Amino acid sequence: MPLKFGLLCVLACVLTGCALPEAGPKASRILQEAAATTVPPFALVDVTSTAMVRSASRPEASFAAAFGEGARDPGVRIAVGDIVSVSLWEAPPGSLFGTASSASGQQQATGSAVTIPPQTINSDGTISIPYAGRISAVGKTPAGVERAVVSGLTGKAVQPQALVTVQQSVSNTVTVTGEVAGGARVALSPAGDRVLDAIAAAGGLRAAVNDSVVYLTRGRRTAHMPFTAIVQNPRENVRLRPEDVVTVIRDPMTYTILGASAQNGEVPFSVQHLTMANAVARAGGLQDNRADVSGVFLFRYEPLDIARQVVAPSNPLLRRGGPVPIVYRFDMKNGGTLLAMRNFEVQPKDIIYVSNASSLDFQKFMGLFQGVTGTALSAASVGIAASTAN
Repeated sequence: MPLKFGLLCVLACVLTGCALPEAGPKASRILQEAAATTVPPFALVDVTSTAMVRSASRPEASFAAAFGEGARDPGVRIAVGDIVSVSLWEAPPGSLFGTASSASGQQQATGSAVTIPPQTINSDGTISIPYAGRISAVGKTPAGVERAVVSGLTGKAVQPQALVTVQQSVSNTVTVTGEVAGGARVALSPAGDRVLDAIAAAGGLRAAVNDSVVYLTRGRRTAHMPFTAIVQNPRENVRLRPEDVVTVIRDPMTYTILGASAQNGEVPFSVQHLTMANAVARAGGLQDNRADVSGVFLFRYEPLDIARQVVAPSNPLLRRGGPVPIVYRFDMKNGGTLLAMRNFEVQPKDIIYVSNASSLDFQKFMGLFQGVTGTALSAASVGIAASTAN
């Protein structure tokens, strides 16, 4: 009787649709969701060839493409708040800035130099030069101010010459902040400082190299790149301009893998370019007794311009605008798919999911069946033993 009761319980469970434990949706369920007649929750894309991988490839972020490499001269201009000093010379026998000395009882002009005390550029944008008056300085290079000073002294001094030096500049700096040892304003040199120069001047990185992302803001435009990408490609180490803002943030590059893989969880990249094949291997590969090799999926939000290249034009998700949810399917039964996985690059925050094989449900059912019948048989054995003893 107990054995019959146990069999009836298992049969009732199967007939009433009792849910067996699952790690996630099966491949068939994902395919059904993607084929919804109304607006589907995502677009399904089968990755079958390297040509398809090239269509799905994202253009790499590039400082050089966004801002240009930059001229060697950063365009240093004098601005309000800068502190400048001016030195003046005149040739003999000029006496406008020279001193008089006595020789044989006569005064003789020696022609010499004078240095004007440092001046802060006020809101009127000028500096004061003796005998030349107010000279406009804002927006000019030091060489441009020198020419203006010499022009103002011509006819008053003998062959006048001037040297303008910016002792402290407020505007000709870049701001470096974020995950650096010491955020600061970094003054630009005429040699043309680059992104890595500014980060080094601010004390270097505080976060790990592989976890650091550099944001460069110029005017209303901002672009970002992994720190390692700038180090590996010198072209991306662009020259900075006055008032640029360099921000370093800690943003570890990771992906998540779930389902019938040897390891579930968040996995760090540890390399800049990580392919789908590498990502699955880093997680220990697929579980032979669980995984459906035709149901390996990657979940990602793609920019609209990329989605239009890989999704059917009739898909209603393309008409919503904004990032498009896409599920890439990898049927690892096909050799072409395995080759494509070597070139398909995983992006940070991607989710890789390996579905369970359909046969696993039967294995779970048999385990449940054996557990129930085993308990029933044990109970029957105890009953038989008891009746024999009586």
